[in-house]
Amino acid sequence: MEFLSAPNLKTLELHAVLRQGMRQAGQYGRPIVVSLSEAISPFDAITLFERAPALTPDRYFWAHPEEGFALVGVGVARAIDVAEHLRFRQATNSWRHLLVGAILAGPRHLPGVGPVLLGGFAFDTQRPNTPLWQGYPAGHLVLPRLLFTQTQGEHWLTYNVIVDSLTDVADEVEALEDARHSLLAPTLTRPHKNGSSGNGNGNGNGHGHHEQHFTQHELRSAADWQKDVAEAATAVRAEKLEKVVLARAVQLRAAHHFNPAHALRHLATRYTGCYLFAVARGERCFLGATPERLAQLAGGQVRTMSLAGSIRRGKTTEDDLRLGQTLLTSAKDLIEHRLVVQTMTEALSEICIDLRLTEPPTLLKLGNIQHLCTPITGKLLAGYTLLDLVERLHPTPAVGGRPREAALRLIRDCENLDRGWYAGPVGWLNEHGEGEFAVALRSALLHGAQATLFAGCGIVADSDPKREYDESRLKLKPMLAALAE
Repeated sequence: MEFLSAPNLKTLELHAVLRQGMRQAGQYGRPIVVSLSEAISPFDAITLFERAPALTPDRYFWAHPEEGFALVGVGVARAIDVAEHLRFRQATNSWRHLLVGAILAGPRHLPGVGPVLLGGFAFDTQRPNTPLWQGYPAGHLVLPRLLFTQTQGEHWLTYNVIVDSLTDVADEVEALEDARHSLLAPTLTRPHKNGSSGNGNGNGNGHGHHEQHFTQHELRSAADWQKDVAEAATAVRAEKLEKVVLARAVQLRAAHHFNPAHALRHLATRYTGCYLFAVARGERCFLGATPERLAQLAGGQVRTMSLAGSIRRGKTTEDDLRLGQTLLTSAKDLIEHRLVVQTMTEALSEICIDLRLTEPPTLLKLGNIQHLCTPITGKLLAGYTLLDLVERLHPTPAVGGRPREAALRLIRDCENLDRGWYAGPVGWLNEHGEGEFAVALRSALLHGAQATLFAGCGIVADSDPKREYDESRLKLKPMLAALAE
């Protein structure tokens, strides 16, 4: 990779960098990446995501409101799609190969600024695909043509172009500048009082903001799902496995198209401590607000968490404290949580040193639910990347089970659900192999006027089917409320 120093960036024009890329491509005998970043005026990330369908069917969103961090990817400079068993290594190798000879102009020290991949992976590659998840393969990571970054109180725009010796620089510059102006047009940036921007609903169908009404049905009946839970608990008691996570889905039908941007605004204001994500491909958009970090890698330091064991929030402060204490002393939940911690530390110890975890578990309190949480930190050994961490950690027992393969077999046999990307890794990765992935929970797949919502529960020996069903309903509530906007 060839770097251009930030002090020169102020006088560097986009067409000059692209011309340099053409020369470099000629020398290498193949196309190369040209990536240029510049500081820009403040923007609203969800507004940008909302406007993007006018330009492209491919839009990507990642944010952690509490940390003031957001990424919006618009369009595709290059996509990395992986389908084989070693999909994480395949993605890593493809990314490294793509960056050979790349010209990177702009700061190299700011998280999320520069060439960044955005996307995610399916939960299980051995599960047959169904039409529900069309466009969401086993792995899909994208280097966006335009990447908007909000980080450390600053706002940045990165242009990413694949350049060869025949690239029409004038056409590329014009197209990029037109897209930039369309997305950042100042006359459209002021949101209405209801939280939407002035360009409609983000689906291009012209409907304004309104309260959404929908019908709801379960893809598997409550009775059948609870029967599955009882059978899974029996399998655990028979020592066929220690834990398994069973998911269920609810499908909504509405009079109007569901609006991803409205849902994101709702989630951003109510779940500021969660990771907000959206991957929109054509008419479909997978989005959510997940509390569960899978792995973060920055400066060689690894951060992850064990998140397992749940109970509702209280209606009063006293009630909330009582419920939290109940969770902290629940034998069932502590067993479930301990299994997750043990499995994650075993996986991390293969490629990390100086592993540390906080014991006993603490409470992570969200809007309508609280979880047992154990933060885990460590230092990654040289030569490994974020996707190496993801490969070893996914699926954690919090979304799969323990032992992993036995749990996955049981899920495939009895869950009767195409999870697709639900409970899979979603996130971002920079040119150094660092970034952050979360577990795609509290999520929904939108397709026009249809939405499919997912929730899962950890089943151990003494799991009660009715309680697990009630917990799954609790986990569906945030997305149900967001889609009603």
